Amino acid sequence: MGNLHQETGSTERVVDTKSYAQTSVNDSETKFRNTMRQAPVGITILRGPEFFVEMANDTYLSIVDKREDEFVNKPLFESLPEARNSIEEILNRVLKTAIPYNGNEFEIIIKRFGKPEQCYFNFVYQPLIEDSGEISGIIVVATEVTQQVLAKQRLERSENQFRTLVTQSQFAKAILKGPEFVISIANESMLKNLWGRELYEVLGQRLFDVFPELETQNLGKILRDAYQSGKLYRDNEAAIVINGNDGLKEHYVDFQYAPIFETDDEVSGIMISLNDVTDKVTFRKQILEAAERLSLATDGTQLATWDLDLNTKHIIYSGRLAAIFGFEETKVLTHQQMRDFLHPDDRKAVVEKAFEMALQTGNYYYEARIIHPDNSIHWIRTQGKILYDDHHRPHRMLGTMMDITDRKEDELALKISEDKYRTLADELESQVQLRTKELTVANSELVKTNMELAQFAYVASHDLQEPLRKIQTFATRILETENDNLTERGKDYFRRMQASSTRMQQLIVDLLAFSRANAVEKHFEKIDLNVVLQNVTEQLGDMILQTDARIVSDDLPVWNIIEYQFEQLFTNLIANAIKFTKPGTSPVITIRSGVIPGELIPQQDAEAYLTYQYLSFSDNGIGFDPQFKDRIFQVFQRLHNRSAYEGTGIGLAICKKIVENHKGLIDAIGKPGIGSTFIVYLPCE
Repeated sequence: MGNLHQETGSTERVVDTKSYAQTSVNDSETKFRNTMRQAPVGITILRGPEFFVEMANDTYLSIVDKREDEFVNKPLFESLPEARNSIEEILNRVLKTAIPYNGNEFEIIIKRFGKPEQCYFNFVYQPLIEDSGEISGIIVVATEVTQQVLAKQRLERSENQFRTLVTQSQFAKAILKGPEFVISIANESMLKNLWGRELYEVLGQRLFDVFPELETQNLGKILRDAYQSGKLYRDNEAAIVINGNDGLKEHYVDFQYAPIFETDDEVSGIMISLNDVTDKVTFRKQILEAAERLSLATDGTQLATWDLDLNTKHIIYSGRLAAIFGFEETKVLTHQQMRDFLHPDDRKAVVEKAFEMALQTGNYYYEARIIHPDNSIHWIRTQGKILYDDHHRPHRMLGTMMDITDRKEDELALKISEDKYRTLADELESQVQLRTKELTVANSELVKTNMELAQFAYVASHDLQEPLRKIQTFATRILETENDNLTERGKDYFRRMQASSTRMQQLIVDLLAFSRANAVEKHFEKIDLNVVLQNVTEQLGDMILQTDARIVSDDLPVWNIIEYQFEQLFTNLIANAIKFTKPGTSPVITIRSGVIPGELIPQQDAEAYLTYQYLSFSDNGIGFDPQFKDRIFQVFQRLHNRSAYEGTGIGLAICKKIVENHKGLIDAIGKPGIGSTFIVYLPCE
C-alpha cells in the first residue's frame, strides 16, 4: 500500500503498513492456536503424507495419553502405531480425495497407561486446502464417547438378558408397550398354551385388536388400571376366556401385571405373567362333584365316608362318621382323637397292622372295636384305598366306615350257641345224626332264604320306584290342572322335582342292574352275538331313529356267555356312543371282532400265554382324555357335567362287572373330539 505520511506541526512520522499487517496476522494465528488449544474437544493438525503432527491441543493429548514433546512434530503412527490399521486408510483417502470423513462411535485401540485400550470416538477428518488448491494436511476434531458406548452396550445386554428371561420362562409371559398395549414380546408358553397363536400373528399388534374379547373382561380392565396407576396387580385362579385358533376357551390363571418404568418414572408398558391352573381348578371341581355324588349315594345308609391326608393327618369326613364314634354329627374330630377311641387291644394288633399292609397293597381293611364316650363297646368295619402322587408316594387315603356292632353281636351269639352245641354234642352223642339232619335242613332253608332275599331285593327296587312314579304323576297333574294358580317359581320347583325323581328312578334302575351284574348267577350258553346285537338295536330303536345313528358291524361270532348280561353290555356301550355325540354330527358306531394274542394286549392283567377273543365298539363322538381311562369304569364317575350329558355314572361300571363275570378284560381308548373305542377281551376256550 506504500507509506502513509502524517503531519503534525513541523514533526513528520512514517508508518510501515506492511509490518503492521504481518503483526496482525501473527496475532490472529496465535489467538487461533490458543483457542484450539483450550477447546473442550480434541483437535490436531496433520501435515503431508507422513501425517506429521503440526499441533495437538491439550484435550487431544489427554485422549492419546501423550506429552506434547513426544507427540508433536513427529509422524502420527510413530507415536500411535496401534492405530495404524484402524485409521491409516481413511486418512489417505481424505488426503487424496479432499472429501471429509465423519466417524460415529468409531472403535479404535489406543495405548494408555502402558496398556492397549479399546476406545470409541465421534470425529471429523477435514482436509486442509491451500490457496493454490493443494491438499497439505488434515485437521482432526475428535470427541471420545467410550463411556456412552459402553453404557449403551450394557443396556443392550441387559435388555437382551431380560428378553431371554421372558422367552425362556416356564410361565406364560408377554410385554405390552404403551397405552395401546402393543405386543412387544411373547414367549412360547403364552403363544401355544393360552393365546393359541404364532408369534408373527401377534408381534407389533395391539392386544385388544388380536383378542377383542379380553377388553370387556375383568382382567382387561385390571390391565388398564395397572398402566394408569403404575401399581403391581396379582391374583390367583382368575377366570379368563380367550379366542384361540381352536375357538373360545375358558382358562383359570394365576396372574401378575407388572408396570415397566422408564428413567423418568413414567410407565411405558406392562409385563404380564400368567400361570395356567385350569387343570387344578377343574380337578377340584370334579372332586367336589364326586363328593356330592358320594354323599347322595350314602345318604340314608349307615355308611360314613372319609378322606385322610397321609402327610398332615388332616381328615375330612361325613357327619355319619362322628355318629359312629358316639357324637352328634356336627362334632369335629381329629384323626388322632379317632385313634384314641380304638380299643387298646385292637389298636396295634389290628389297625396298625392293616395300615402297614395297605402301604404294600394299596388296600386298607380291618374290623375293630371302639369305645364310646359312655364306655360302651362298638364294632366298626373300615375299608379304603391309597392314592399316590406323581412320584408314586402315598399321599391320601379314601375310605368308608360302618358300625357293625349288631352283626358282631349276632356272630358272638352264634359262636356261643355253637360252643353250647359242641358241649351238648359231647354229652349227647347219640343225637349226632339227628342234629346233622337238622343242619342240612337249615342249610337248605338258608339257600332258599338267600334266593328269596334276592327276589325281595328285586321287588323292593321296583317298589322304590312306585313312590317316584307317583311323585312324577302328581307333579304333572298339578302343573296341568293348577298351572294358572302357580307362580313361575312354583312351576320351576315342580319341574325340578320331576327331573330329580326321574334321575332317582334311573339311579335305582342302574343300581339294580349293577347288583344283578354282581350276582353269582352264572348260566353260560353258546349265544350268537349277531342275535344279541339285533335285540339291542330293536330296544334302542327310538334313540337310534331320533339321532339318525348308524351301526356298522362285522359278522359277529358265537360266544359262551350269560345272555342277559351281554345284552346289558351291548345296550350300555351303544347307548353311550349315541349319547356322547358331537353337536351337529350323526353318530356312527362300528363293531369289530377277532382274535388277538395276550402278549399284544396293553393291560397288565392279560395273560401273555393265552389267546383272547375281542369285541370292539368305536364311535365318532366327543371322546375323552386318555388319563381318565381307568376312572370311567368306576361307580358314579363322570367326566362331563350332568347338565350337558344325562346319566348316573354306573353304566360303564356295569360293563366292567359283566366282563369280569366272564373272566375277561375291558379297555378304553379315547381322543378328545375324535371319538372312543371300548374293547372287550375274553379268553378263548
